[in-house]
Amino acid sequence: YDINCQYNKYLQVRVDQSQFLEMAPELTIIPSIGLWHVHGHQDSCYVRYVSNFIEGIGQIDGEIMETLWACLN
Repeated sequence: YDINCQYNKYLQVRVDQSQFLEMAPELTIIPSIGLWHVHGHQDSCYVRYVSNFIEGIGQIDGEIMETLWACLN
């Protein structure tokens, strides 16, 4: 979620170094940061990770986890 700008940098390395994980070579992962959280990041994160600029994603806010956790507060 909002850590994607850092987590995604080394995802493939983590998978490659794990004896338990694997990713199909044809899999493409497109990281994104939710619209509410992206404003707390550097300006460069906005254009790289905001869902508004990902082709084919549709209109989402990317904050589904917060809505699922709301009932626990």
